[in-house]
Amino acid sequence: MNIDIQAIVNDHIKSMEDKGIIEKTIQETLEKSILGAITDALDSYKLRRAIEEKVSKEVSSVMTDIGFTAYNSFIADKVKAITEGVCNADIAAKIQKTFDEILVVKRESIKLSEIFEKYRKWVCNEVDESEKYDLEQFYVKFEEDERYGWFKVELAKEKPRSSCLDEVIKFTLFKESNKKGFGSISSTYIDGYDIKDRFKFGHMSEFELLLVNLVYNDTPIEIDVESEDDIDNSYDTDD
Repeated sequence: MNIDIQAIVNDHIKSMEDKGIIEKTIQETLEKSILGAITDALDSYKLRRAIEEKVSKEVSSVMTDIGFTAYNSFIADKVKAITEGVCNADIAAKIQKTFDEILVVKRESIKLSEIFEKYRKWVCNEVDESEKYDLEQFYVKFEEDERYGWFKVELAKEKPRSSCLDEVIKFTLFKESNKKGFGSISSTYIDGYDIKDRFKFGHMSEFELLLVNLVYNDTPIEIDVESEDDIDNSYDTDD
């Protein structure tokens, strides 16, 4: 008995065509491929860097010319225009919402202890478990200069060596002369740069963005910490 394989294949293909199976499969495969390509493109490092660089270029040129209260609105408008130009409406809206929550929203005040606790929460999430046990504590420097009325603050995952100073977050907290118990943050250094000299949104941690927010909004800081002994700088180990 001779079996005509080609005829069987042809009949099966025709049957699949008649039932719309082939058309449906092609459609589903195309849809999956296209959506996958879009997701990969939007999540790519290259695209993120392009958006970061464009945001930085657009907004940094006016940084030294206007106050941050007016600058908030300017940044928000620029981010909206940029994201709408490169993303669909849904993604642009999500980017805008996240941006507003992180940078534009202004706090009435914040406690100094809350700032230290937010750093602790962030650094505990960033450092590997094994390294936490080795280090036991992250680095905190909190010194008051009574002569000039300010505090010098330094934070890092471990005590810095002279060659690793860029890893230390530094800021100065000035006491308010007209509001006892409060101060304001100034002279903030991240990655070795004063944020007012090198203001960039890309690759900043949640804690770093908090400091940017506090500095440029001139947020009042309630000074409820008196010494390093008041600061919990332990890692969240089980010990």
